[in-house]
Amino acid sequence: MNPRQKNRARKIWTSLSRRPSHREKGAELLELALVLPLLLVLVVGVIDFGQAYAIKDQLTGAARDGARVAVNGFNDTDTANPQCGGAPCSVQAAANAVIIALNNTNNPNINTCGVNTSDVASAGTFAWIYTAPCANPLTILVERAVPPPAAVDGTTALYTRVTVTYPYNWNFANVAGLLGGTNSFSNTINLNSVAIMANLN
Repeated sequence: MNPRQKNRARKIWTSLSRRPSHREKGAELLELALVLPLLLVLVVGVIDFGQAYAIKDQLTGAARDGARVAVNGFNDTDTANPQCGGAPCSVQAAANAVIIALNNTNNPNINTCGVNTSDVASAGTFAWIYTAPCANPLTILVERAVPPPAAVDGTTALYTRVTVTYPYNWNFANVAGLLGGTNSFSNTINLNSVAIMANLN
């Protein structure tokens, strides 16, 4: 055997010896089967929590818009004498501001379900709640004449608090079952955002 043939035979032997055996291929498939569910749960969890965080941020902005509108339109006669569909006009304007802000986000994960600001219910003294007509409803709670927060205690000014609650359906609860065991996660969580501002007049 000449040197060229020896060199060629050595290369063939080296390439054959480096090929993975059937046992190694089986081990790789087993590792993939064990890691894939965990990887899937992590990816879906990151996506779901990211979407929930984005919705929470948009709800906070909408609640802040509603509170800003409400405190500008506050007066004693408006609060004491509801004139706009069973609620003070400033309360209805606040609810409208929240709905417009949420619709303007163009977020497909936020559905206001056509909530109507004329469909309002009392939620206590100087408090009104709007509920969207759907299975998992968006709610807007507008509270006038709220005492000041503890951080600004000592002031005699009254505050307006707007609370927006939105049910968020996520896929993490369904995918978490891939890891085995019992699934204690709920398919729906309520995202709450609160804005509180001092009444201006």
